[in-house]
Amino acid sequence: MVINTAGIEGYADMTPEQKVAALEAFEYDDNSAELERLKNANSKANSEAAEWKRKHNALLSDEEKKKAEADENNKKILEELESLRKDKTISDYTARYIAMGYDKDLAADTAKAMAEGNMAKVFENGEKHRTALEKKIKEDLMNGTKKPDGNSGAGGEKDKEDLAIEKAKELAKAKFGNDKQYDEIMSKYRR
Repeated sequence: MVINTAGIEGYADMTPEQKVAALEAFEYDDNSAELERLKNANSKANSEAAEWKRKHNALLSDEEKKKAEADENNKKILEELESLRKDKTISDYTARYIAMGYDKDLAADTAKAMAEGNMAKVFENGEKHRTALEKKIKEDLMNGTKKPDGNSGAGGEKDKEDLAIEKAKELAKAKFGNDKQYDEIMSKYRR
């Protein structure tokens, strides 16, 4: 509730301390009597409506009562059918959005917005999905890329480290096999 300070004499010229004191002493108008009167009037109107409905139903024949019940049941069935159709549509849309790579929660939110015709939300969520997808692609590319070490050759050549290991194995075999082979191998790698 907003306090109308125009009702406080000299409020504009008061110091902050005086204003606080004036506001603390301010008394609100008591509207409880009016509120009670409105509650009673509403209660009386509801009672009268219920009484008229009871009298109306008492005057109806059995056939008319059955027809009214059938109409009410049909109305409930149609409302439930419409609700189920909407739920199915949302479920179908959600599955399609998930198949497109949407996050589960974002897909459900987008599907609901689409079923309700809230295209602004659909486009907003599409932008969120695009941003998330770009981020994921960048992460995947970064994770799949080898760290450059300056030693790798082009055209599918083996890393120098792999070649060095192979050479060491050959040298060891040659050394323990015979000296002539060792000298041959070493001559290939000396410059």
